[in-house]
Amino acid sequence: MINLESFQKSLLAVIISASLTASLTGCGASASSDGTEISIGDDSGSSGNDGSSDGDSSGDDGSSEGGASGDDSSGDGGSSGGGSSGGDDSGDDSSGDGGSSGGGSSGSDDSGSGDSDSGDSGSGDSDSGDSGSGDSDSGDSDGDESGSDDSDADDEDLSSYGTPAVKADLFSGYTGDYGNNATDESLPVFSDTIYINLSDLTFSTDNSEFSSILKGTETAVIDGVSIVRDGKGYITVDASGTSDSIKFVLSGTLTKGTVDITAKKNASVGVELNGVDITSGNNPAVVVGPKTATAYVILKGTNYLTDGRIFGIGYSKANGTDYYDSSVDSSVDVSEASMTQKWALGSDDNGVISTKGIFRISGDGILNISTAYKHGVYAKNRLYVYGGQIGVKNSGRNGLQSKNGFDMFGGTINIEGVGNHTNKQSRGIIVSGDESEDGAGLGGMNFVDGVVNITTVGKAISAKWDIEDDAETTETTDDPSPVVKISGGTFNITTSGQVIDSDRSQNTVSYYDEDGILTTEAEKCSPEGIEGKLGLEISGGTFNINTTDDALNASRDGSAYINISGGSLYLNASSADAIDSNGDINISGGVIVSVATMGSEDGFDCDGKLTFTGGVAVGISGSNHEYASTGSSTTTQNTFVIGSSYLGSQNTVMAIMDSSDNPVFVFKLPSTSYSLATVSSPNLAAADTYGVYSGVTVSGGTEFRGLYTVMPSVSGGSLTGSVTTNDSTHVYTSLSQGGGSFGPGAGGGEPPSFPGGR
Repeated sequence: MINLESFQKSLLAVIISASLTASLTGCGASASSDGTEISIGDDSGSSGNDGSSDGDSSGDDGSSEGGASGDDSSGDGGSSGGGSSGGDDSGDDSSGDGGSSGGGSSGSDDSGSGDSDSGDSGSGDSDSGDSGSGDSDSGDSDGDESGSDDSDADDEDLSSYGTPAVKADLFSGYTGDYGNNATDESLPVFSDTIYINLSDLTFSTDNSEFSSILKGTETAVIDGVSIVRDGKGYITVDASGTSDSIKFVLSGTLTKGTVDITAKKNASVGVELNGVDITSGNNPAVVVGPKTATAYVILKGTNYLTDGRIFGIGYSKANGTDYYDSSVDSSVDVSEASMTQKWALGSDDNGVISTKGIFRISGDGILNISTAYKHGVYAKNRLYVYGGQIGVKNSGRNGLQSKNGFDMFGGTINIEGVGNHTNKQSRGIIVSGDESEDGAGLGGMNFVDGVVNITTVGKAISAKWDIEDDAETTETTDDPSPVVKISGGTFNITTSGQVIDSDRSQNTVSYYDEDGILTTEAEKCSPEGIEGKLGLEISGGTFNINTTDDALNASRDGSAYINISGGSLYLNASSADAIDSNGDINISGGVIVSVATMGSEDGFDCDGKLTFTGGVAVGISGSNHEYASTGSSTTTQNTFVIGSSYLGSQNTVMAIMDSSDNPVFVFKLPSTSYSLATVSSPNLAAADTYGVYSGVTVSGGTEFRGLYTVMPSVSGGSLTGSVTTNDSTHVYTSLSQGGGSFGPGAGGGEPPSFPGGR
């Protein structure tokens, strides 16, 4: 039965609302949903939740022609709803640093909200904002009640374009090693601490008395710091008004939300994640800016950051209709939005946690990140890891990425890169160096300690900026230095993608990249283990690397190098070279087992010199390529290149014995077929006669992945060949598989007899 009284009240409300709307829209007005603001423009037509385009279509915050509406659309140079400024950054980043953030204008020059600079229109999670139609906000309509239900109606269904990430825990059930947590000596003493509880949308300066974060109204927290939310989960913290170092402690749960913190230029800001669980909408979960700031991320407790964005969607804060596709009329004003396959209101910031400045991560807590869009952690400047447990499950682009460099001093990193997008496979830790006036020597990576576990489709670790691709200047003084330096730590790396060399590929593929932009190029996939475009320098650490492409790679033509002076390295490349340099390979120390059993690949492969001056090493090759002859003159440690028929079949043990019948080199052969082995050891002395035995039995000793560093007792086996060394020759080769000579240099004649035998 119809309640007549209720029906009459409802009908009266509709009539009043219609009359009010008709009178207002004739003047180009928009009314806020909470009744706190009316904006009158010239020709805006109907009100919109992010700006009407041509006066007739609704969006999410502010009108396009009839004056900006929304909480506070102007900033230091921004457009409506936290819009864009004329910042100077391009490339991966969609906007500059100015512009308003959230509901209020930013404080000082270049102090916007980091890469996204997105405010009310930037969150893109909902159909309406503070200035939208009256039925939009399912949260706090009056703007002064706290509560976790701070989102509007569901977004347009984008499921046909992909699936957003789901929360993941990469340390649940983890049984591997944990890295020691190092101390970041640069961590400042913070002058103030501000606590933000995301579950009930409150803040406190003493962690006891909490106040509500108001919707659309900035609240002064302390002098120079304000906080506001937009009603759709986007929380803006503006600390650009103080030069003090402030720490913000985040806790609680936020759904379809973002925390955007802006510090003063050149300031330090602390972001402590202490039991936080954020699932973002069309923006990152956490943004810190500006680009000149240093953000100290301190991990406490267990934290989750989950990206709500989707690979193949171009997110932008531009005004206009919420969603465009590639057929949109070019006359439609989309501001900074790309004409892509699919575009959504939001931010294309690169990381789930993102900054244009510096990230320094420390602490003893856990940070679990899940993304299906771009990167897990992104720093446009430099990224430092001192401690904590960082886990990234990524079906988008990269686990961790920075522009200018990466340094790890402790902690544990677990990365699962499972996205297999055409030519955009998920990768692990990436530095793509950026040339600039102050860019000389940047673009490298430095690992001192810690544990790194990476399983990816694409590259695992790469300082990938190619100097030869420099398009800015012809000068070299400002070139980055894409070198990977490793002095310690533990590395467990597995890559799984199919190796496709773009230089040799016969296939041209067209695909939509992570931003939904149609791209056509040669097919490629380079699932390498550790790559330094210019060089690799390894002086310590423990490595277990299993790849489809090169396990270690330095790829700049001519000048690339790989230097190994220490560490214990097991390298196994199933479809490429284990160690590959387009320049030199220099081995002066360490224990190295380098396996590449595919027919045309090598344990050690270089275009320049292969030099042994120390270390204990074995390189197993599927090919029967000659030793890099130019390295013979620089090698000072005796090195033998021996065909498989001398060494024995797979899974058996070979030994080299000296003239006193003592083992000097013992190795268990791999489980797959091979052609030859390159072995080098300080035990292979000059002026002695050595015998090569296959199929021996061993007991005792100490081995690393089958290579004995402390000699075992050896018995049995078959003598297959012998060689007498001298003072002037250090490289002894066997050039043909399963036969040929085994003598000095290129060989010749019969192998000398082995006195004594056993």
